[in-house]
Amino acid sequence: MLGGTLLIGGCVALLGAGLSSEETDGITRTQFDGISQGTLQQTIEERFGEPEDAQEFESQIPELGDAPSRSSCIYYPEKGKPILEGQSFQLCFDEGRLTSKNAY
Repeated sequence: MLGGTLLIGGCVALLGAGLSSEETDGITRTQFDGISQGTLQQTIEERFGEPEDAQEFESQIPELGDAPSRSSCIYYPEKGKPILEGQSFQLCFDEGRLTSKNAY
């Protein structure tokens, strides 16, 4: 009986911590708007922490004979908003420098 109570209490505590982190992790709209084109991805991640999600791409145009180009996008939720209610901020990089950003 005590074991079951502890298990349920532990699950409730973990769930509560997860829900509160949804509202405290991420970046604000003002922070997103203040990120300038050309900023290094490493600089952004050092300032705002680990992104919620990330994607990496590699492309090569055979006719040009160049080395493959590396691109990536990272995503942060809107700070202070529950998931599905706030915006998602996308930051995309070519060779580690910010080239585009979008809010959804």
